[in-house]
Amino acid sequence: MTAEMTSRERFINALEQKDVDRIPYGYLWFGAGHAVLERMGASLKDVYYSAEGIAKAQVLAREMYHHDNVMSPWGCLLVEAEALGTKVNVMDNRYPTVAKYALKSAGEHEQINPRDLERSERVKAVSGSVEILKKELGDEAFILGATMSPLMLASQVMGGSRLCIDMLKDRDGFHALLENLTESCILFSEALLEAGADGIFVENGENTGDLFSPQMAEEFMLPYTKELYDRIKAEGGYVISHNCAAHAFYDLELKLEPHALNFAFGDVRELGKKYGVECEKLHNHKNIGCGPRYCVREFKAFSDAGICLMGNIIPNAPLTGGRAEIEHEVKSCLNAAPEKGFILATGCEIPLNSPLENMEAMWEAIKARF
Repeated sequence: MTAEMTSRERFINALEQKDVDRIPYGYLWFGAGHAVLERMGASLKDVYYSAEGIAKAQVLAREMYHHDNVMSPWGCLLVEAEALGTKVNVMDNRYPTVAKYALKSAGEHEQINPRDLERSERVKAVSGSVEILKKELGDEAFILGATMSPLMLASQVMGGSRLCIDMLKDRDGFHALLENLTESCILFSEALLEAGADGIFVENGENTGDLFSPQMAEEFMLPYTKELYDRIKAEGGYVISHNCAAHAFYDLELKLEPHALNFAFGDVRELGKKYGVECEKLHNHKNIGCGPRYCVREFKAFSDAGICLMGNIIPNAPLTGGRAEIEHEVKSCLNAAPEKGFILATGCEIPLNSPLENMEAMWEAIKARF
């Protein structure tokens, strides 16, 4: 029997495929955040640019929901884009939206100055929140920073439609843009690690057949994201690659060699054809417990390569599911999990307005399995 661990020790052991006293419970961004903000007596807008507010919300969320990690930034996927010139609309109680993209085309790539990250008030607030979390939590909880992959960031500085056009019509300009964005992602990650983050959670959701061909993903995603992951690891940080796309290129995720893969949805029938995975026999597909998504057992290649799996509770379960559905969801994921190298978490962020009682039901279901 493994002695009782701190949350940080538990999380790190799972990432390193070592024994744990219990399976870690992971938290993404600011899941079920409205209940946290209500208890704080604040709006999302109140704390969006506040290092103290971001940190306080994460500490409180951990107390309320019992996760083994905290995470910053939360509140949007636009931190780096805003620093690089994208204008955002900050909302009271929902995530910001793009008001105006920084670029009109990849041909304007020289306008991207990665050093603008160092001057951004939002970036300073986020890195400051990590410093506070490290000071308050010490080595008790695992601290995750979060960033975009370069290709994801491209869609936030110029828009998805223009991105696809320039991939085909201005390949040289688009590669030049990705070089600048890769440097930007590296600088942001290094700032978070220097502030005290144990690892970086990288949004890589554009590595998917929903948007690109495998050849396009290999050309425009793989080399730049691999450079980012390698730099994070060289700085001593752990890398969690997040890809909850319905048709993600998981063979390319494997080539990226992250410490962990956080995944969610997928086409069960296509998996059966490609990998011989009989997910429908493992779970009840009429239940919320396993809809059209990837099953943990499909990822044996990742476990064999020493990559931790992190998932894959349906994010809407705490919003729309009742206690029975939530219990079934937790049970299904844990029953399919590998013996080592697994972190129980949602496959993407839990909706902001998820009820507190459902989050408590989730924790009760998890505790019952320990």
